[in-house]
Amino acid sequence: MFMLLAAFAGLVRGYSGFGFAMILALGLLITKPPAEVLPVVLLLDLLCSASLWPRALRDVQRPLAARLIAGMWLAVPIGVLALSWVPAAWLAPVIALLCLIGGVLVLRQPQARLAARMPALRPAFWAGLGSGLATTLASAGGPPLMLYLLRCGLAPLALRATAILFFAASSATALLGMWAFGLVGTAHLHLAATLLLPALVGNLLGQWLQPRWQPFALHRAVGVLLVVLSAVSLCASLLKP
Repeated sequence: MFMLLAAFAGLVRGYSGFGFAMILALGLLITKPPAEVLPVVLLLDLLCSASLWPRALRDVQRPLAARLIAGMWLAVPIGVLALSWVPAAWLAPVIALLCLIGGVLVLRQPQARLAARMPALRPAFWAGLGSGLATTLASAGGPPLMLYLLRCGLAPLALRATAILFFAASSATALLGMWAFGLVGTAHLHLAATLLLPALVGNLLGQWLQPRWQPFALHRAVGVLLVVLSAVSLCASLLKP
């Protein structure tokens, strides 16, 4: 079941540029504690995005990405400190609730017009900070970033590329922080190794589908998935004895 979940999350990520971490984290949290899930999800998110980097580097909106990453770097140490002392019984429902809110906000986001000029860069730092904090605490950095990028009116390729590179930098930074605080061990590496191949296969299939099949607004489909998975995970965490 976890392998199928990893493959599906990879498919969504390869196609859209986001959604992998939240989908996989929500599925794993139904049966595993947050301290075991979050490092695994971030590691797989980083590894599976590597094949997307060359094209993303060509299409990225560089000044915007730089501001986003600067904000994220400030947020990650705060998130890692919180993760090291927040009880798992509190963290699991909080993660599910954040993802549920994020999914609803993504669904409510209207289709943006393409911007005639470069978007304002000042809000990018704060969007990066919010997304970086959500990534470290809950693997839920997708909605804050996507809500901001969708409002910028970027071309689809630039939006996707900016999201891909931001999440790669965010996952790498969060993992380094978790490792420094002793939150990453051999059990995480074993679980990540088990899920890596199906996640990569799904990721490659998503990349292949992206230019060939675009029947609907993808962020709305991902929003529906996040709402459903978040609701299931929230109920499961609240009903645990």
